[in-house]
Amino acid sequence: MQVQDISLTQIVVVLLFLGTLILLQQLLKNNKFNFQDRLNKKKRMILIEEFTLSNSERIRLIRVDGSDYLYCSAKGSSPTIIPHQGKDINSIKQNVELKKLVRDKHEDTGNEREQKGTPNILSAAISNARKMNPKLGLKR
Repeated sequence: MQVQDISLTQIVVVLLFLGTLILLQQLLKNNKFNFQDRLNKKKRMILIEEFTLSNSERIRLIRVDGSDYLYCSAKGSSPTIIPHQGKDINSIKQNVELKKLVRDKHEDTGNEREQKGTPNILSAAISNARKMNPKLGLKR
């Protein structure tokens, strides 16, 4: 019994198949929410992202009926749910104003800290959650 060599057409077919799979993966990665909306029409609640602050503290971004909410939970305390506006221009303006107020408060105490670039909505939401629930925070 003779072993046949791999032909050029077999190599081309395998490369085309792998290229198609990689292209499909990138397409799904870039259009994740469009495909999720089509597949999950019956689901009203979707977990978008989860971020772990420590072993006992987590923040989850949840979409319910098209509205986003931050779900902050820590071991030993009750969870907190905060509405999240996303990339809404009004919320960015509110976050900038909030940061100005916080910066002014820190300047009065002598703790200056400047941040460069655009405001980070997630960090502002985390600081709001920590203000609402003092038990929620990083251990120092």
